[in-house]
Amino acid sequence: MTFDFNIRIDMPTDIIIVGALGRMGIEIAKVVLEDKDVRLAGCIDFPGHPLMGRDYSASTGVADCGGIKVVSSFEETGVKSSAVVIDFSSVQSTFSNLERAADVKMPMVVGTTGLEKEHHELAQKASASIPIIVSSNMSLGVNLLFSLTEIVTQKLGGAFDIEIIEAHHRFKKDSPSGTARTLGEVAAKALGKSYGDVVVDGRAGMAPGTRPPLEIGMHAVRGGDITGDHTVLFAGIGERVELRHMAHNRGIFARGAVVAAKWLAAKPAGQYTMKDVLGL
Repeated sequence: MTFDFNIRIDMPTDIIIVGALGRMGIEIAKVVLEDKDVRLAGCIDFPGHPLMGRDYSASTGVADCGGIKVVSSFEETGVKSSAVVIDFSSVQSTFSNLERAADVKMPMVVGTTGLEKEHHELAQKASASIPIIVSSNMSLGVNLLFSLTEIVTQKLGGAFDIEIIEAHHRFKKDSPSGTARTLGEVAAKALGKSYGDVVVDGRAGMAPGTRPPLEIGMHAVRGGDITGDHTVLFAGIGERVELRHMAHNRGIFARGAVVAAKWLAAKPAGQYTMKDVLGL
């Protein structure tokens, strides 16, 4: 099986970036400005940001984007077409943006991490009006890792112990990472269990007995400038299997988000996943 990420479209897709002044927002803008199949149409960040109203290119150092200014709402972008919103902002911002995107009928790609049950429920509600993708990790490689984890767990999970180890930079606030949580959810589901039933966050002290066979260990490492490493370890007696993804830079998440946006632009209302984008 091969994947073709060069999605063919008749005319460029307009992209509005929410969280445009953040590290991921700037990475996404760079990818958009280099891709002839998309056009940067709007840059949104939170009201009160010191760069609000400024020229986006001059403020961030990205290539000339035609005088687009940083604004605080969809309306202020002046975009009335079916632009695709890419949101890598904050939990609070994403919550309100989901409702607003549904109101103005703009497809939405959400890469914000740390979302809770109520956010996913709101995304599901919004999907009745717009096509939407919510992913804890937009990397194409990581989303392949999700599928591989499901396959290996189905084959080995009953006989092999499963441990998930993730490592990120010292500035990351949430742990475990959204990607690690998704890996835990995928593995738990493949075992016929729920995340809360089998996942154990770290270990300390003396264990009361031997390791339960269907337990999934979850371990978070924080330090330095690690972009993001995720390992799913399947440990058996006399052998082990490791599935590992290492992110070298944030560009992989930006590229995946733009691929997702181009794919989503022509889809009807509904909730999709990166597995759909990859055709898995």
